[in-house]
Amino acid sequence: MTDRPNAHDALLGATSDLTYAGGITGTGVDAIAARAGVTKRTLYQHFGSKDRLVAEALSDRSRRALLSLEANARRRSEETGDLVILSLFDVIENALRTKTKAGCAFINASLEINRPGHPVHEAALAHLRAREGLVHQLLVEAGEEDTDLAAQVVLLVDGAYAVGGSRRDPTAARHAKAAVAALLAGRLVS
Repeated sequence: MTDRPNAHDALLGATSDLTYAGGITGTGVDAIAARAGVTKRTLYQHFGSKDRLVAEALSDRSRRALLSLEANARRRSEETGDLVILSLFDVIENALRTKTKAGCAFINASLEINRPGHPVHEAALAHLRAREGLVHQLLVEAGEEDTDLAAQVVLLVDGAYAVGGSRRDPTAARHAKAAVAALLAGRLVS
């Protein structure tokens, strides 16, 4: 084990991967340090505690996840001609088929560490709020500014991840997409 210059990033990556696969409480600092190729001492020097490490790993994952979600939805929309908000569900379905088979890391974390004010819980909620903002933005771009509709679509996004992950059924996203399409039918000016 070494204190490599990229130990910080290695710890974030290892934490993100291990806690997603095995849960936060089920993943110990020994496993994180071993996966990152550093000592536990290095882990604590960089982050001070496991909670701060997990919170920062979630925040790091959030930035990448939101950028990828939006970019892939826009790309998919260009390919299909669907509204970007609808293409978002194609991206979720694909993610549930491939890399996010356990659902949404942020929903999982917020449920596992369900203590308001806890750094992990707050990091997870920050992502969910940011994803809600993205949904609202995509609806506005589609000509729909109704905040109640936005709340309904956010519920369907979260539900697609939760049901798709818990049942290991990526088609949950397709069903959510159909529900959003039905909600939008007749509401948007062509």
